[in-house]
Amino acid sequence: MGCDGKPGVLSGLKRVHSFDLWGVVVDKHLLGQWKIETYEKLSKKEKVPEDNMKRVVREYRDLLDGKSWATGSRKSEIIDAIDRPALANGIRPYYASAFMKDALDAMREILDADEGVMIFTSKPASGLREQLAACLGERMGEIRWGNKSDPDAFREVYEQETQLGNRMVTHTADELPELIAARKSGLFHPNGLIHINRNDSNSEDTVALEGIHCYVDDLRDVKYTTLDFSP
Repeated sequence: MGCDGKPGVLSGLKRVHSFDLWGVVVDKHLLGQWKIETYEKLSKKEKVPEDNMKRVVREYRDLLDGKSWATGSRKSEIIDAIDRPALANGIRPYYASAFMKDALDAMREILDADEGVMIFTSKPASGLREQLAACLGERMGEIRWGNKSDPDAFREVYEQETQLGNRMVTHTADELPELIAARKSGLFHPNGLIHINRNDSNSEDTVALEGIHCYVDDLRDVKYTTLDFSP
């Protein structure tokens, strides 16, 4: 669905491709299990009530599984709850242990074509830039974060990139609410929104009904540098 084509002319600005982090660039189940184990260990040490612990873990597992109620407006709250003990103790995930090969290959191909790559994630990701640079080199673009269930968050990032002389032309995600928000921002050509199927939480038909034209199981199947963005 709309995953290839020919390059369009974009006012002389450098084309930049935005990627979600969790579930797209890193294996969210692998790092998610680390988050759960870290949360449980620290919470027990801090004597957090067992019912509270079970609720936080249950809600976070629903987020990892792509449950629709957890991937929208409550996403940030769920992440904050599971992360709070680790952040308070200065503990951060090691992203490089869970990088997805297809994502790295796709980003490397984009960079080799002299186009840009950036990460747009829900929360700050300390240490991510250095770990990605070790794989992709210093050409790696910005690491940005915000509430991706809000179209205004995409507009803000788009403007930030424009000020750097870039045109954000695609966004890739594994969660439908974020791609719907990106579509509602009015910034993206229909060919510029890519759904990567990581856990079968959304069918191709469901994604297509929301106006998302590209649905793939492997990011190497997306011809990012030749996508057609012409009217």
